[in-house]
Amino acid sequence: MRIGIVGTGSVGSALARGLSAANHDVVLGSRDPSSASPDLRDRADVVAVLDQRAAAAHGDVVVLAVPAGVVTDVASDLADTLAGKTVVDTTNEYPAAGEDRALALRVADVLPEAAVVKAFNTIGAERMTDPVVDGERATMFVAGAETDVVERLAADLGFDVVVAGDLSTAGHLEHLARFWIHLSVARGRDIAFRFLES
Repeated sequence: MRIGIVGTGSVGSALARGLSAANHDVVLGSRDPSSASPDLRDRADVVAVLDQRAAAAHGDVVVLAVPAGVVTDVASDLADTLAGKTVVDTTNEYPAAGEDRALALRVADVLPEAAVVKAFNTIGAERMTDPVVDGERATMFVAGAETDVVERLAADLGFDVVVAGDLSTAGHLEHLARFWIHLSVARGRDIAFRFLES
């Protein structure tokens, strides 16, 4: 599958390594490709670092792995390129007082012609490509109306996948991510959630 990842930070880089290793055709997108770290430019398991628009154009699926404070601006700037594509919002924020709409819904507001899915936001980047903790596969929760392709990508990375619901449930995933951050402060980042049912 052709995947464009917009953002070269820890989450974007980890997803690029993992999805590339799973034989997907992955490129990374940066505001300034020439400033990408040598680690990204030189590692054989991470493919080309392009500008953000080129990465978005490359992907049938486009992952937004930029800081939460700029994700809606980046999405809006790329809206014409993202039309008709599955767009994965990985971002988390501590919302300002009075902001009660999930960040993923605000991303969807500026991408009316894309299928926005919330995913890859409830675990640390360190476990993104090795989601097995003490012998148990971590759960990756996804939310959106059209999640099939994202479920497949998460499974390719080794996650047990649970669909939380349509995009209106993305706020629950964002709350869960904030709880993960809270726990990681005391327990360290080598932690993950696992959903069990009988």
